[in-house]
Amino acid sequence: MITMKLLKFISNSALAALIGLILLAPTSYLEAASSSKVAPDELLPISVQLSNFGGTARVDVSVKYSLLNSTGVEIYAAVETVAVETSASYVKTIQIPANASSGSYTEVTAVTYPGQVAPATTRVPFTVEKKIFGVFLSDFYLYSGIAVVMSLLLILIGRMLIKRRRVSRFSDLDYDNIPSDQRPFYEILSDTIMQMRARVGDDAIFIAQNISGLKIDAKTGRVLSVTESPAKIIANLVSAYEVTLGKKVSFSLRRDVSTK
Repeated sequence: MITMKLLKFISNSALAALIGLILLAPTSYLEAASSSKVAPDELLPISVQLSNFGGTARVDVSVKYSLLNSTGVEIYAAVETVAVETSASYVKTIQIPANASSGSYTEVTAVTYPGQVAPATTRVPFTVEKKIFGVFLSDFYLYSGIAVVMSLLLILIGRMLIKRRRVSRFSDLDYDNIPSDQRPFYEILSDTIMQMRARVGDDAIFIAQNISGLKIDAKTGRVLSVTESPAKIIANLVSAYEVTLGKKVSFSLRRDVSTK
């Protein structure tokens, strides 16, 4: 709403012919009104207050409402008569022309009473802007941009979390605590389980748990102990995985890198 244009006038006195209609338009109201925005074919509400300080007799005043585009061309005009005894407050609605283009406009209200030489006027700027899906275009573009940025951030964060999870789940496990003569078998079994887990998920751990002589951690797949022949356990594990996949499988083993 274009808020409050306070129109005060003096009537029924010789001073009225000299002073005419006094217009007061507080700056704070005008600044608030300057942010008004409306779409073509919508209603622009205007709050008006008229006050008669000349006496109790009723005065008929003529009020003209105009809309001017940025070049000063009048695209709308309407005139009505308002009867004022002591004061009159009302809200006038103006329908913005459907063919009004987007841009800056000015609403001009001019009040004239009998015998007045020049009308008292107030001018309040506002903006006409088209809508899409019930939202002003500028807001639509802003919200769309924010949504796109948020979506990209969520996708990026999601991919980073997935990658981090995959690295933590399928990275080589450390078996430095295992004696060096047994460590290669632990590493071969561990790598086989981890690579199979990357293919079939946690079913790889479930299958490994059912291999005789092999004990693993149910959450991480870490090999905890080997109580039978390591070669036999490795063969049985690979065979079980081939049955699960229905085809021959191969696994790549880690390479030990020593530094001098």
